[in-house]
Amino acid sequence: MDAWRRLQGPGRIWAGLVVGALLVGSAFLMYAMEGPPTPWVHLLYVPIILAAVVFKTTGGVVVGLLAGLVAGVWIPGSTQSATDWVVLSSFFVFIGGFLGATQELLERRFRQNEDLIKKVATIHARTLSTFASTVELRDEPTGGHSSRVAHNARVMGLALDLEPDDLRAVYWAGLLHDLGKIGIPERILQKPGRLNDEETKNMRRHSDMGADLLLSVSPELRQIAEGIRAHHERWDGSGYPRGLAGEHISRVGRIVSVVDVFEALTCKRPYRDPQPVQEVLAFLRDKSGWWFDPTLVQLLEDLYWKGQIYTVDALHAPPPVEEPAAVLPVGEAEEAILRNLAGTTDYQLGSSGRP
Repeated sequence: MDAWRRLQGPGRIWAGLVVGALLVGSAFLMYAMEGPPTPWVHLLYVPIILAAVVFKTTGGVVVGLLAGLVAGVWIPGSTQSATDWVVLSSFFVFIGGFLGATQELLERRFRQNEDLIKKVATIHARTLSTFASTVELRDEPTGGHSSRVAHNARVMGLALDLEPDDLRAVYWAGLLHDLGKIGIPERILQKPGRLNDEETKNMRRHSDMGADLLLSVSPELRQIAEGIRAHHERWDGSGYPRGLAGEHISRVGRIVSVVDVFEALTCKRPYRDPQPVQEVLAFLRDKSGWWFDPTLVQLLEDLYWKGQIYTVDALHAPPPVEEPAAVLPVGEAEEAILRNLAGTTDYQLGSSGRP
């Protein structure tokens, strides 16, 4: 019924032909019976219902009238009186009109719900974009890190053939994996040397803080939030904050984990210089099956040698992001809002021009 309800253009023409064929077929079947229309008269409800679904009130009423004519005029030997025919025809018309009006009301409700979903999507995208910008401002020495992690995580998601919703979750979790750092003091974030035990304990809170902050926006963001929470978990269970191991770690978190470490080691930090990519890849291989999912380590290395993984030195323009960044699908009007919103955040615009 939903497929019939959404028919447009040529589909509606074919639907009209099907309704007409059913109406004529029912008429000939009743004609062949050569007697009172009951119970075969009930076959006429089929074209009436289909007409009401596709053509709404007008279609239901018109086909209801035609069905009444078929039942009262076409059937030879029918003993029904004029009053019976009027009642039967009126009932056909009522059913067709009622179902058509119901379909019109249902479509209006669907449109209202779709508009609400678009508004929610826009609000979520605005909120997440603001969060992402805040992370970049708070941790200025590593500027661009989150956008490169998001891009590389998405590239891996594409290579893994993730579903669209999972792909969006991977992208956003990469972009917001350090969201919790907005609650970490700058003296810790920008400390040029190693962190002491207390500072390390404080820093490790950022995974939970970021996930909880995102969940406070909407429970619908849970998949992204759990990816953020798990991006410092290790394959052998020695990570934090929950000490998860193996496939108990969310796939989003495992992807973000390996690309986060790769990107962090290849860019400059306050406490060290960037390392050559070959050494970083060797480090990841050494930690494969220990810190990282082995299949993801191999995949990242393969993608790097194919030129699909970006580093700070290899990237001089915003990475292309073809997948819409909104958590939920948005329309053209909402995309225009997001483009304006993202005017100063390069990582929100891709080669497609979409946010």
